[in-house]
This record gives sequence, structure tokens and C-alpha cells, in this order.
Amino acid sequence: MDENNVNELLKYAKALLVLQVQTLNKSEDQPKPEILLARAGLSACDIAEIVGKNPAAVAKAIRRATKGAA
Repeated sequence: MDENNVNELLKYAKALLVLQVQTLNKSEDQPKPEILLARAGLSACDIAEIVGKNPAAVAKAIRRATKGAA
């Protein structure tokens, strides 16, 4: 698979992820999207870009959730 195909797939995967996060944001009984994305291995900066928040706020939410789970 060449680099152009990989970049195209990444673009569509990101779009699907954004749509899913928007759906989660509307649901009150689901965990925060930031937490789910962090558990999936994304960085706070990547998550902030997807959910439209400040990276520091995302990192703080992740820390709080980690403390609450411990």
C-alpha cells in the first residue's frame, strides 16, 4: 500500500472517529470520549484535536479518570 493510500485511509478513519465522538457527546450515560480515546492509545494532543478541546483540559480529564479508577 503506498503512502497516498495510507494518508487517504487515515483521513477517512479520522472522519469516522469524529462522527462517533459527536454521537458519544450527545449521550449522557456514556464515558467521556476523551477517556475512551485515551484508552485506545491516542495522545492528549490528538484527542484535543478530535473533540475540539484544549490539550491541557484533555490531559486533566484523563488524569482525573485515572485517579478515579485506581
